[in-house]
Amino acid sequence: MATLYESFNDTYNHLPIKLYKHDLKGKFIWAPLHWHRSIEIFVAFEGRLIINVGSDNFDFSDDDWLIVNSSELHSSRYINLSDHFCGISILISLPFIETWIGKDLFFYNPHNLKVTQQIKKIAEEIYTHEIDSQYSLYLMKQLCELLLVVSKSCIKKDTPYHKPFHKNLAKVTEFLDYIEINYHENLTLNEIANYFKYSPSYFSRFFKETVGVNYYAYLNFVRVHHATQQLLDTHATLTECAAQNGFPNIKSFITTFKKLYGCTPKQFIKR
Repeated sequence: MATLYESFNDTYNHLPIKLYKHDLKGKFIWAPLHWHRSIEIFVAFEGRLIINVGSDNFDFSDDDWLIVNSSELHSSRYINLSDHFCGISILISLPFIETWIGKDLFFYNPHNLKVTQQIKKIAEEIYTHEIDSQYSLYLMKQLCELLLVVSKSCIKKDTPYHKPFHKNLAKVTEFLDYIEINYHENLTLNEIANYFKYSPSYFSRFFKETVGVNYYAYLNFVRVHHATQQLLDTHATLTECAAQNGFPNIKSFITTFKKLYGCTPKQFIKR
């Protein structure tokens, strides 16, 4: 299961790049919490949304962009139901990047105007280019230009990046599957550690090292993700959402929701 894991086969139609072109309105400005092995460059052309990467929230508007490193947990959502968003997600094969740029690199947005203009220009050209017989060659040309910019200006020096999930992928998937099945229960650290036959202290340390966030933070990500879908898709009350998604009480639900989304569940619904 592990529904938060988005598989990536490193090539898509024989290319090391995969595109998601966005032109969305209201409740359709929404991507659930997930992670993938590829590097993602996300560029906004018009409109706004909120992006969550790990424990950080980013308010996105025109011309904003970011890089999501390999295996980082991330999600996005609208701010108001009247919002419109236009942009592009460019997923690049991790082995391709490691071959041509290097391994264990931490990518970031340096907030440099020239770099932003270069990234946006390439992204807009990819977004608007019509598919023809030479489209694959065109994408490879643009990908190389994009990686030239990234390699020169978007690598944080002296900051090696240790990819969550990179090692022990099979075991991590077992952890995530178990959480996905049992998140609505009182899933304590002792219980899950005992299930996998680890001591609580070892499991806690191992989970943090391999997933990139601590156990309870990840569990709350999953619970809030499912509670948010329930709020959007049903007429459930906040009390019902809290109880049916593993929160001990409504106060805990509201506090956790606000920490992740920057607003209360009621404010989220009104938007």
